[in-house]
Amino acid sequence: MNSPFAAVDAALAAFAQEQQIPGLAAGIVQGGRLVHATTVGLADIEGARKVGPDTAFRIASMTKNMTALAILALRDQGRLALDAPLSQYVPQFAAVALATRDSPPVSLRHLLTHVAGFVTDDPWGDRVLGMTPPELDALIASGKLFARPPGLAFEYSNLGYALLGRVLTNVSGEPYQSFIRRTILKPLGMTRTTFDAIEASRGDYAWGYRLDEEQWSRERIEPDGEVGAMGGLATTVPDYARYVAFLLSAWPARDDPDTGPVRRSSVREMGLWHAPPFPPDPVEGRVPAPGAYGYGLMTSVDAPLGRRLHHSGGLPGYGSHVLMLPDRGWGVMAFGNRTYAQMSRITLRVAELLHDAAPQPEPAKPSTALARAIEAVVAAYASGRIETAANLFAVNFLLDMPARLRDAELTSLKEKLGEGRLEKIEPVHALGGCFTLACEHGRLKATIILSPDAEPGIQKLTLTVEE
Repeated sequence: MNSPFAAVDAALAAFAQEQQIPGLAAGIVQGGRLVHATTVGLADIEGARKVGPDTAFRIASMTKNMTALAILALRDQGRLALDAPLSQYVPQFAAVALATRDSPPVSLRHLLTHVAGFVTDDPWGDRVLGMTPPELDALIASGKLFARPPGLAFEYSNLGYALLGRVLTNVSGEPYQSFIRRTILKPLGMTRTTFDAIEASRGDYAWGYRLDEEQWSRERIEPDGEVGAMGGLATTVPDYARYVAFLLSAWPARDDPDTGPVRRSSVREMGLWHAPPFPPDPVEGRVPAPGAYGYGLMTSVDAPLGRRLHHSGGLPGYGSHVLMLPDRGWGVMAFGNRTYAQMSRITLRVAELLHDAAPQPEPAKPSTALARAIEAVVAAYASGRIETAANLFAVNFLLDMPARLRDAELTSLKEKLGEGRLEKIEPVHALGGCFTLACEHGRLKATIILSPDAEPGIQKLTLTVEE
């Protein structure tokens, strides 16, 4: 890769100035390690102290994916079930009146995916991080929790993740902060990551600021407490890069031994669509493809970056965002110390700069079975007779469309496009994908799916003229 880091540094500095963010820290993870870090501006306006490479920032709701990962760790140990009622692990929730008499019980999966029916509570949740255990108990007992029945729609809930923190505490037998520290932070060497922001502020710490009528003022530090599982972590770029590298190491799926603190398969599970998709907010005038919430991570696919896993964070005094491209092994994080700074705008820009400077990845190679089937179809197109590939048909293939109709289709396409040669294969997986024939008068696009037989055969073939 031609180093794009000078352009990245310039983009980050310009963003901090444009958005009036006092201090900013950002990092890029590639190949399993932090390869570049950028610091801009001031961690302490009053003391004129600059942001350094080890300055700690609060990352707010970026905490949620670590809480989700801790829940999955307990699930993997057989200590809880995601579809079990919340009341099984938080007994006092059994007394909570549901939204309607026919509502299903709230499950852990509902909480993980923000479909528990609770009201969106971003401003409120940000100011109650320090809630005590009795205060959370009182809220469970007397609060008006439901906006709608569980399971019907996505509605972002900090309270839902606070309740997952209580689940972690009750099931593990220790405070959730301690469980996360022991299960994730310590194994990954994240020694500067903590839920105790007040303690972190005694060291190299970025104070949080707000700007009102052109006057800067410090936001108060919200203390650690029962709601911290939704957004209480403070961390540094080098520390968080260790976590991002661990998450990215889950791709691709493979036969190597699992060596991380949580299974690779569970990390990949976090990035699946587990909630209804929602329209994304425009970024720099561009509207990305729709995304959906997994377990503590949002997932979306757009051009040119491909699949993205991401999550923002916002607290009084802070804004943060992490963006990961699991198919490329890249991660970008950015932390700022202004209230609700929209850091997702700059992580996307940094990822695009990396993409523009990088050589295109090697195309995926088809499996032996898929390559053999594609070769047979190409030969059938050349001959005009589908029977050329007969030894590779699945049992359904000619029953679904007789050979004479397949031959007529091949003849019609060849009359329109002329002779063709295999130009590109795009596997989706070992038993399916697309391929393209470059023809004399255009391109022929084919989609092929093989059967799950001992010797996979062609079960479905679709041929279309590429416009």
